[in-house]
Amino acid sequence: MDDAPRPSTGRLHPVKVYGKGGGSSSSPSAPKKASPLLNGILVGIVAAVGWAVIVYVTGYEIGWVAWGVGALVGLAVAKSAHEPSAVLGPTAAALAVGSLLLAKVLIVQFGAPSLIRNEVLKNPDAVTAMFMVDMRVHKSFSPELQASLDQVEKNPGALAADRRYELIQQVQAEAAARAKAASQRERTAVVGASVDGILKAMGFFGLLKSVFSFWDVLWIFLAVSSAFKIAQSGSA
Repeated sequence: MDDAPRPSTGRLHPVKVYGKGGGSSSSPSAPKKASPLLNGILVGIVAAVGWAVIVYVTGYEIGWVAWGVGALVGLAVAKSAHEPSAVLGPTAAALAVGSLLLAKVLIVQFGAPSLIRNEVLKNPDAVTAMFMVDMRVHKSFSPELQASLDQVEKNPGALAADRRYELIQQVQAEAAARAKAASQRERTAVVGASVDGILKAMGFFGLLKSVFSFWDVLWIFLAVSSAFKIAQSGSA
């Protein structure tokens, strides 16, 4: 019998590599992108908070920032999209509206006092009116004028019309003089106290309604339009 070893054919069996699931592995899977909806929500929240912080720190509501908020939301949706889709534009537009409403709510809640205070401080007549209210509440007019005002308060019908008009003129004059002579710190304190009272009387929803103007509508329209266009075209 021939027990000599047979020559090798030189062929090698292919080696299969198995993954964790037991199946053969091919090329590594591509990293998944984030959800456009989730990305848009997160960026919209951050942008809304950022706008509210700007208003709180500066005391001014810069309207065109709304346009930037819309553009950022549209960009976030476009960059995280897996493939072009007809729903990306409407999604970004809806998220932009939500972000701008959130920003307005935050501005009313945290930035409105400083915003209104700065607007009032720029108006001398408004400052005089605030001092007039403060002096009336604290009864800090000159002794003679204060005595006349107290008498009118006790018996409103006892004063003649011409005398009543004279008292009003005196009240305005003393309030204007006090406001003009006051330091910036005192003016800010008096105006701030009056503004807080006004905001409390208006309530949250009344104030929210008052912060929307024609320019706000314009900037919101531009923001929503930009979000729609950037999301729709940026994913193509």
